[in-house]
Amino acid sequence: MFKQAGKSLRVAIYFMVFSVFCFVLSGCSVPGVAQVPPTPTPLPPQPEVEKPIYTVKRGDIVELLRLTGRVSAVNEKDLQFTKSGNVLKVNVEVGDKVRKGQLLAELDQSDLVKQLEQAQLELDQANLALQQYQNQHQTDVALAELDLQEAQLKLEAATSELDRKLAEIAVKRAQIKLDQIKKATNEELQKQVAQARLNYERIKDQIDAGRIYAPFNGVVEIVNIKPGDPVQPFQSVMTIMDPGEKEIRVDNTTSAELSQLSPHQKVQIRFLRYSDKVVSGEIRMLPTGDQGSGGAIRISYNPDGLDVDIGDIANITVILQQKRNVLWLPPQAIRTFQGRQFVVVQEGDRQRRVDVELGIQSQDKVEITSGLKEGQKVVGQ
Repeated sequence: MFKQAGKSLRVAIYFMVFSVFCFVLSGCSVPGVAQVPPTPTPLPPQPEVEKPIYTVKRGDIVELLRLTGRVSAVNEKDLQFTKSGNVLKVNVEVGDKVRKGQLLAELDQSDLVKQLEQAQLELDQANLALQQYQNQHQTDVALAELDLQEAQLKLEAATSELDRKLAEIAVKRAQIKLDQIKKATNEELQKQVAQARLNYERIKDQIDAGRIYAPFNGVVEIVNIKPGDPVQPFQSVMTIMDPGEKEIRVDNTTSAELSQLSPHQKVQIRFLRYSDKVVSGEIRMLPTGDQGSGGAIRISYNPDGLDVDIGDIANITVILQQKRNVLWLPPQAIRTFQGRQFVVVQEGDRQRRVDVELGIQSQDKVEITSGLKEGQKVVGQ
């Protein structure tokens, strides 16, 4: 047992001596001398990007304007009520065919409907009174004409001078009476009819302001209301169209685009469904002054046998200008600084800046009207 304890004591003493020895060695380093980190391997310099060199050439340039539109009906109309209220009935759905004058929707106007019924009754009564008067008037005229005929017969049958004189007086009286009856009119009854008709029309106009009728034969394209919905005056609630005649509409145009276009300008059209075919077209109408930018350009076209539907997408190309045999450079060769347009001309080992004037521009060519000659080398950006 004592042998085992002595062995453990010797191992502990050896460990302590070894630890002290290591501590002494660590303190023997020279103070103030820092460890020098290894020198990193330097990175190779970035190679200088070689800028492209362009040659001033001659060629043809076509300046184009590209637009995107949709096939729409030529005759298309947004419909609205001209008064506020709550929707009572919607008589059609999207896709329904309608006839001109058909009632499509109406507001709840029960009070006005009752007023119209009363106004119709008053108008009927006024017309009846006038008609009765006119019938009686016709009877009175007929009787007066008979009295005149009778007086004339008595005049013809008179034998004595006295009878003849008396008969002549009777004829004159009968004639005067007939003339008076013919001229007689009942202005009061006519006035009552006119007033009743005006009242009826006034109420009917109020009711019509809360109704929507089809303005032409067509198809319902959009319905934005249902019974119970509140609406405001002139709020678009429904759209109908005549699908028989089609056009292309380009919406959300900018003032810059509109400034380059004019009515009757020719265009080329490529429908998305028929991307391999090009048809011709013509600008039919530009947005009016009150529409301004954002209005629709309306384009007529020749379908050339293509089966095109309402809503089809069309890509439109307008040739604005084209020039032949002019100097040109790609757009990447033109530089701009503070409104100044210039290029960098390469002449041997030298480079110099040259101001240029530009003409029309296509997607890949810019016309050079002044400042350069054919064959000169230009450094790109």
